[in-house]
Amino acid sequence: MSRLRARHRWIMAGPWPNPKTGILYYRKATPPDIFAARDRLAEFGIKVTREVQRSLETKDRKPAQRRYLEIASKIETEWERWRTLLRDGPKELSHKNIVALAGVDAAEYLQNYGDNPQMAPVPSKLLAATLANVHAHYVRRSLREGQAVFELGNELQGLSITELLGRIAELLAAEPQGPRRVLVEAVASMLVDYRTVFGWQRASRLTEERRLTVTKSSRKALGTAIADFRRKAWASLERYVEGDYREPSWVSGLPTFKLSDKSSSALAGTSGGLPLDFLLDHKAKTTSIRAKTVSDNRAYLKKFAEFLGHDDARKVTKDDVRRWRDKLIEETGLTSKTITDKYLSAVRSALAHGVREFDLPFNAASGIADNRPRKDPERSKGWTEQEAVQILKATFGGSSKALSEPHKRAVFWMPWILAYTGLRAVEVAQFQGRHLLEKDGIPYLLISPLDGSTKSGKAWAVGVHRHLIELGLLNFIREVGQGPLFYAAYPDGTDLRAIKKKHRATDAATRVANWITEELAMEAPLGHPLHAFRHLFTTRSRGKMDKEARDFMLGSRSSTDAREGYGEWPPSVLDSEINKLPRFDVKKTGWRP
Repeated sequence: MSRLRARHRWIMAGPWPNPKTGILYYRKATPPDIFAARDRLAEFGIKVTREVQRSLETKDRKPAQRRYLEIASKIETEWERWRTLLRDGPKELSHKNIVALAGVDAAEYLQNYGDNPQMAPVPSKLLAATLANVHAHYVRRSLREGQAVFELGNELQGLSITELLGRIAELLAAEPQGPRRVLVEAVASMLVDYRTVFGWQRASRLTEERRLTVTKSSRKALGTAIADFRRKAWASLERYVEGDYREPSWVSGLPTFKLSDKSSSALAGTSGGLPLDFLLDHKAKTTSIRAKTVSDNRAYLKKFAEFLGHDDARKVTKDDVRRWRDKLIEETGLTSKTITDKYLSAVRSALAHGVREFDLPFNAASGIADNRPRKDPERSKGWTEQEAVQILKATFGGSSKALSEPHKRAVFWMPWILAYTGLRAVEVAQFQGRHLLEKDGIPYLLISPLDGSTKSGKAWAVGVHRHLIELGLLNFIREVGQGPLFYAAYPDGTDLRAIKKKHRATDAATRVANWITEELAMEAPLGHPLHAFRHLFTTRSRGKMDKEARDFMLGSRSSTDAREGYGEWPPSVLDSEINKLPRFDVKKTGWRP
């Protein structure tokens, strides 16, 4: 049994003992469809980790098993809620439902303290901080003013919420301008701010309790309503203190919270529909599809659904797919390869899964492609030797623009690393100093998905050409340290694989590409100045490097020959192979960023 399989089994097997403490834990791998959708979920404020871990707070297996099942049920329910969110999107609450949620919450608060309204809590910490700030201000000006503020503060600090509200109202009506009135106004303002912040926080709690994910505008409106109803509840408690226990009109008029049935249906609006998004999520859950492919395909399926006006795979016809293809050809300017291999492929893949798994009668996208003849390339896909030399020489002059220090380093070093490794631009741009490794005195670079992403989702090693060492690459990496070479580091603990926005490494790569095309005024092959180095590397490797070694270092090993998966690639072999490449005819200078 492989270590990966064994690890998978113990993650799923029940309470897991911490090897150091013996405390039992719930541990389970996040379902592939949920993890693949982590970027979308992050947009809703939901953080998804590769594994879920919770302490069961005991070493005794019997109570741990009971606690394990409770947590498992809760987490499985949460995952299903996320799947519903991914399918239906966040809900827009009606005004009626906002009033229902906020009003019922305030009514429950009123009921809790109705028998003894004078016991309703005061935001004591905020009140104490407000009093202390005003006192500190005036005591610096005058001991007499400071003493007046101190005495009034002591009086206010001993009151209940109902007494405080009444006393503030009296003082605002009677107190003349001066330090005491400033204190009263500060406390009144604090109470307003408290209700506002409380409303925001309580809105999150209420929606979480009801397993709801709502839009930002709905959450904001709910928070405002909660703050307003808390004000009404405080006013009602004041009347209770005075002996008026009639039910407030705002309580008797509260509506009942009820979501429309439409909100739980699929985008197609039919209970019997088969949403394209659902097919994609199910495929991600049950197959080994890459997370990036899931993310990309989701975007293409969304465009297709917008074109159709629905998301029901059972309603998709061959004519629908054909019309969409024709629209893409006429209006987008996309190449035939992009339309066929990305847009149409996403639809074809989702429908094929529906045919296999959900009795979809046929794949409406089958056989439909953009068959326009591809334009003959006007030049090679890679830089020529002379063009590469021109770029590498220019690195010693840097950029004429005001760049950040990481981007200055990128403009100098990235072209050199790309030229001597053939790596993809983002794999170089995201490289972390901690992945410069050494074995038996031989340095090598570890290209790891932990730095952001790799196309295969795997890690591999790359040898370091002697010319790069002579230029000072190893010293440069060691000076930068353990973090990223070419962008400002994220906060400690950030999962670089789960960045919800564009990875900072992308900006570094774009900066270098723009430097080549704009400042050096060089026309990039196929419009990709950095990827052109990968083509050049492949050209220069032919007839010199071992093909299998080259493909391994490029991160693109053959999936057709199983024998290539056997054995390891020692750094000594990689070093020998990478140094078969001829040196670029560029003389180094003393300048470095």
